[in-house]
Amino acid sequence: MSKNTFFYFILMISNIVYSQEAIDDNRSKIISALENYFFLEREAIHLHLDKTTFLTHEKIWYQGYIINRKTKKPFFTTNVFVVLYDEKGKQVSEKLIYAYNGILSGVIDLDTKMPSGNYYIQVYTNWMNNFSEDESAIFKINIINPSEGIKNYKKADDDSLDLTLTPEGKSFVTGINNTIGIRVKDCRGNAPENLVATIQNSKGETLKSVNLNAAGFGKFEVNPEDDFDKVVLKHNDKTIVKTLPYKQSIGFGLEVNNFSFETKTIIKIKTNPATIESFKAQKAYLIVHQDSKHFIYDLVMDKNSLEQTISLQNTDLFSGINTIRIIDSNLKEWGNRLIYNAPKKETSISITKNYRKEDKIGFVGYSSTPNTSFSITIVPTETKSLNENYSILAGLGINPYIKESLPNANYYLFEPKRIKNYELDLFLLNQTAPKYDWENIKTTKPATNFSFDIGLTLKGNINKNVKNYSDYKVKITSFKDQIIKSTEINEKGEYTFENLILTDSTTLAMTLLKLPNFEAVDTKIGHQVLNRKKPFYNPFKPNTSQICPEIKAENTLADLDLPKFSSQAIQLEEIKVEKKLTYQRSIGNGHLMGYKVDEKMENIDLLSFIERNGFTVIRRFGEATIYSRVINTLNAERPTPQIIIDGRVLMNQFEFTTMRMSDFDEIYISSNALVPGMLNRSGIIKAYTKKNFKPNHIKEDPNNVLIKEAFSLYPFFKNADYKNTNNLGFDHFGLIEWASLLNSGEEGQFLFKITDYNKPTVKAIIEGMTQEGKLIHDEIIIEMK
Repeated sequence: MSKNTFFYFILMISNIVYSQEAIDDNRSKIISALENYFFLEREAIHLHLDKTTFLTHEKIWYQGYIINRKTKKPFFTTNVFVVLYDEKGKQVSEKLIYAYNGILSGVIDLDTKMPSGNYYIQVYTNWMNNFSEDESAIFKINIINPSEGIKNYKKADDDSLDLTLTPEGKSFVTGINNTIGIRVKDCRGNAPENLVATIQNSKGETLKSVNLNAAGFGKFEVNPEDDFDKVVLKHNDKTIVKTLPYKQSIGFGLEVNNFSFETKTIIKIKTNPATIESFKAQKAYLIVHQDSKHFIYDLVMDKNSLEQTISLQNTDLFSGINTIRIIDSNLKEWGNRLIYNAPKKETSISITKNYRKEDKIGFVGYSSTPNTSFSITIVPTETKSLNENYSILAGLGINPYIKESLPNANYYLFEPKRIKNYELDLFLLNQTAPKYDWENIKTTKPATNFSFDIGLTLKGNINKNVKNYSDYKVKITSFKDQIIKSTEINEKGEYTFENLILTDSTTLAMTLLKLPNFEAVDTKIGHQVLNRKKPFYNPFKPNTSQICPEIKAENTLADLDLPKFSSQAIQLEEIKVEKKLTYQRSIGNGHLMGYKVDEKMENIDLLSFIERNGFTVIRRFGEATIYSRVINTLNAERPTPQIIIDGRVLMNQFEFTTMRMSDFDEIYISSNALVPGMLNRSGIIKAYTKKNFKPNHIKEDPNNVLIKEAFSLYPFFKNADYKNTNNLGFDHFGLIEWASLLNSGEEGQFLFKITDYNKPTVKAIIEGMTQEGKLIHDEIIIEMK
């Protein structure tokens, strides 16, 4: 039989076995292990930062994106913790951020006295505590104190250089050609340039040489039966010697190539006669999976099948990281490998100049994806402030599945080429251990020990002198956050309010009401917020496996090498926009399209306005019902939007549909907003009436409670106080503009403004996510003149 005939025979047999409806017990056990381990939803979070190098006089602006890893769509997460650590692992700041529709936005304030150095932003939720793996997202940034100088963390430290050898598939098997990955790095992950590793025999003779790439990665092929003994690396005065890995007489070699062909991934499984002999009573399987999503191939185990090749179409693989494993019928793992399958690239964003008004230039962005959430950072084209090059494609498609985040992600993922795909594969090949260990997968099942928090929980008790608790209710009122709620009291005298969306320094008026007339009772009401301070059991910790020498800040910079700041500098006046929205930065509203109801809008029919903004209105016999245009299932009733007036959620639509446009001051609306719950809601309409709501018949509440640390308010962007922007310091490290909470709307258009700092061109880094979970990363040079 020719080699090609054998290859197609193996493929045919594998596909026949794969397509059979009857699944053997071994397959069932493998599938069950995957489904049990990944049964609970897992979140993936990415932060789009305005920069990655900051000065202590600046702020860190960010927009976050959250997906459900099962569906790859925006997740219902609301409570997100954003924590800043210094390089020693000491917490510097902590905030609770409200996420909505998979989007969050915020700012981290810096102290002008902070020392120069590397800092780390960790983003997590309480739900992530349910998993043994660290599911948080961590972002390394660099902060420069101008009075101290810059610490150069990019220079490799020769004394801490280390060389690691990782067999592809994690096994070094006798009798076959094995691919061995090489990685050289120092204690901070740096590698010197132009490294060459030599493979030597027992006599010290060089048999092969391997050129490592700029990141310190390489690979070579070797057979354990040949006289290969060690790998030697020489750099300056340092020599590193590593012996080849321990030889295994039984096992599998796993070789993967997904960079040579645009549309295919080739998997080779190699073994030896001793392995075939030991597998007489066993079966072996090739599993490709991403979390619980999977497909399985039977491996042929006979002496004529020492090497098997499987060709997969990339369209059949899962978008992002795929894990390949070889598992036997006893559920023992014999090899594993990570590969990256790039998602289809979305059409590039186009930007057109729209208008100029004083110091602002308006632009219109055009996207092929409607209803997409965007964030944009604008920096000088010569910027040096984006060293880490984080990308949403890596943040949500790669980093959640590996222990070590992909550094300089844009190099690999923005405008990918074959050589970049090869280098990305080298990075994945050299992962020394998988994040998701098979032994854990097959033996454990994560339990729901930690809650999936939606908002804050307020709990307390009332005075014990009150009798018959069922005759009373506790009411809370917050005019700042548009909250009016009441709840019952249990037999222990305790009350609970759940899912409260409260902002920092909110004052709650708490009242005890006696039924049936809801009379206010003078009494003390105790309270506590239960889920604000949630410990995270995988907090950021610096890598202490290697002790790095202390780096001193260099303060030998020329006068213009860093931006200058002055509190006395004349600030550019904020452009006063007519029809300014009062409630735009209230929690949740930043994700909706806001309208100020002026004299012209007052003449518009309210329901016609609702129809023009993506909803369907059915009018029958003088009444009207508003429906979403989104169809959730074939058989379910048509979903209706959640309607909120002055912070009060309406249980039915009658009140709203009988009102007039002139009754409202502002309306915020989105036909595609996700609404968690069991009421078949899709889309949101939030309206604020022109009259302040404050009932006169209720006495002043005797208990005013200040909630100091709740959800941080969405901030308005205000740039740092740069003294001069016409110098190299600003061009290298300054920020021109930051825009968050943008939405492309039904037509795929979004608007933003850039302050004119007298630069002929600027660089825009745009990231975004659609309602279907498609990810967008684009970089555009914008002409300002």
